[in-house]
Amino acid sequence: MPSRPRRYAAVAILATAGMLMAGCAGTAAAAPGDGPITFAVSGPVTGINAEYGGFWKRGFAVALDEVNAAGGIDGRDVKLAWYDSQSDPKQSVTVAQKIVSDSSVIAEIGDFSSPASMAATPIYQSNGLVQYAATSSSPDFTKGGTVAFAPELSQSVTAAAQADAAVKVSDKIAVLYQNTDWGTTTFGIFKKQATAKGATLTATSSYLPTSTDFRSVLQNVKASDPDLLYIIGYDPDESAIIKQARQIGWDVPVFASQFSKTAIDLTGDDSEGVYTTDAWWPESDVPAVKTFVEAFQKKYDGDLPNQFEAGAYDAVTELVAAANQGGATRAGVLKGLKADKKLPSVRFGDFAFGADRRPPAIPMITLVVKDGALTRVE
Repeated sequence: MPSRPRRYAAVAILATAGMLMAGCAGTAAAAPGDGPITFAVSGPVTGINAEYGGFWKRGFAVALDEVNAAGGIDGRDVKLAWYDSQSDPKQSVTVAQKIVSDSSVIAEIGDFSSPASMAATPIYQSNGLVQYAATSSSPDFTKGGTVAFAPELSQSVTAAAQADAAVKVSDKIAVLYQNTDWGTTTFGIFKKQATAKGATLTATSSYLPTSTDFRSVLQNVKASDPDLLYIIGYDPDESAIIKQARQIGWDVPVFASQFSKTAIDLTGDDSEGVYTTDAWWPESDVPAVKTFVEAFQKKYDGDLPNQFEAGAYDAVTELVAAANQGGATRAGVLKGLKADKKLPSVRFGDFAFGADRRPPAIPMITLVVKDGALTRVE
């Protein structure tokens, strides 16, 4: 198993100490016999990733409406207890200590980033509380403990699929990637797959997630004369990079690691022609997808749900299914996740977790922005 990056060593020490401080919440902990059943959420309410916490809230809300209208779990409503970690590994450890000490919590959702999730895993593991990290795509995340589940595709799947799709656009590629664990891991997988497919990486450069001015690095990358710019980042930095590329007169085609409606809104007309890939497609004809999308649009003024909103919806409905299967306790949720062969998911269809506690891989869809909307590339 690959070792954890050095910069998280201190966090790991805090996490180990947290296991001792957390007490004996134990695997039998459950909500009281009456009143709501609680799932805790560790995620970014504030900070640079707050946008994604906002996406989660919208997906969660649609799921809770549906679940509670159907009787919740054993006739009891389901509620979420939110804790703001800012998706920071140090804060996620403190949050985990609070969550496991609350005996009413039967499962935890989060964190948003893999490093924040991985730092907290030892605490959840020692207390037998399922850690359901809906967006933790690091290949190493689920190796940290038997209660760590990731209802998300690994970067080893998604980054390789993006390389396959990008090479079909051009085999001369420059890469800008966010200098985070997620960014560097994605870049490493992309580089290996793209070069194996015959691509040449004309230039590569990392940037800090707090960066706002990219013009200097763009000039340097432009000088390498690529035919495609691949950006590994989040909505705000991808938008800024694309707009500033156009401002310096560089009209190179762009492939983004992810690109939501928010990114389109931020980028405006400069988003036209941007490529991305996704496992989620809200315009699918699958009945479960159509039902979710209709409910989401009704609640949010016609908006189409993005991958993070769909993933949040799935996290709640999957945990509810597990609790109904195994029992509304910490041990029961873990038992249900292992036993249920048809966990409901609008992204993956009914699925069972594999030995790596991830869903089975599904084909990625290539998308391109056309007339201000993401359109499927056939």
